[in-house]
Order: sequence, then structure tokens, then C-alpha cells
Amino acid sequence: MKYPLSITSLLLNIIVAVLPYCWWIYSVGGIIRIDDSIFLLNIYFEGQYLYISEFINVILIAFRAYVIAVSSYYLYTIFKKGVKKNYMLIAWASLFYILDPVIMYFLFNYVISYFLQGVTYPFFIIGQEYVTFTYSGSQITMLIESYPTLAYWFSLAVGIINLFSRISKKY
Repeated sequence: MKYPLSITSLLLNIIVAVLPYCWWIYSVGGIIRIDDSIFLLNIYFEGQYLYISEFINVILIAFRAYVIAVSSYYLYTIFKKGVKKNYMLIAWASLFYILDPVIMYFLFNYVISYFLQGVTYPFFIIGQEYVTFTYSGSQITMLIESYPTLAYWFSLAVGIINLFSRISKKY
């Protein structure tokens, strides 16, 4: 069989696109919780699911179908035409997803700190951290949770396999 690593990476892309799980979970003091991936977004405010997530998820379903279609077509080109194709979306998305905690750092320290005094958000959070700020003369401490899920680690592994299949000329 020609290009087994590329075939494996494309099949794994399809599996990642089909998985109905989020990659990362964020929570700000239990007030706001966001479960997200490149194919799924669930937003909760004070424990209540926000229906704006449904609208966004419809768009993400279309994106999911696109990833499946492209990966399937590239599989076709390998099997029928013998031409090696790689689809690197899962690789780049999973690698750049690790930047989410850094994005939250900039959001809190440069945007939210404009409205709330004394916000000092740690540069990189995986797990739990307490963030303290001042609002209307009162000091408030909130628990910030930011952690990847098992689906993220699987997607990252698939992304790394995609990179290897891209680098390899004969696999």
C-alpha cells in the first residue's frame, strides 16, 4: 500500500471531525463556562446554556462536514490516483489551540483590566488559578479553570501524525 502514514492521518482527521467532544474547557468563577473545539462550542452563563451556541454550532457542523469532505477526497486521490495529499488543518488547529490560555491572558490583562482595576491574570493556565481584582472598591477573587480534555490530546496526537505524514516523502 502506498503512503500508509498519509492514509492513517487522513482517516484520523475524519475521526477527529466526527467526535462530538470539546477540546478545551474554561470557567470564570463558575459564572461563565465555555466548552469549545474547532467543531463545537457550548457557552453557559450561571449554569444556563446560551442558545447562541446552537447558531454557532450549525456553522461548525458545516465546517466539520468540509473537513470530512476534504479528507475523504484526499484519500480518494491516494487510492485511485496514487497522488499523496495531506490536509494539515487538524495539525495547525491542535497546535495553535495551546495558545488559548495565552489569548485569555491578553484578554483579561489588556481588555477586561480596562473596566476592572487590579486584574492580574497569570500568563498561562492549565488547571486552576485564582484571579483577584477590584470592582467598586471591593476586592473580588475568582477561580479560573482552563484545561484540555482527552479529545484535545487525541486531536494533538493526530496533528503530530499529520505533520510526520507531511514531512515524509514516501509514507
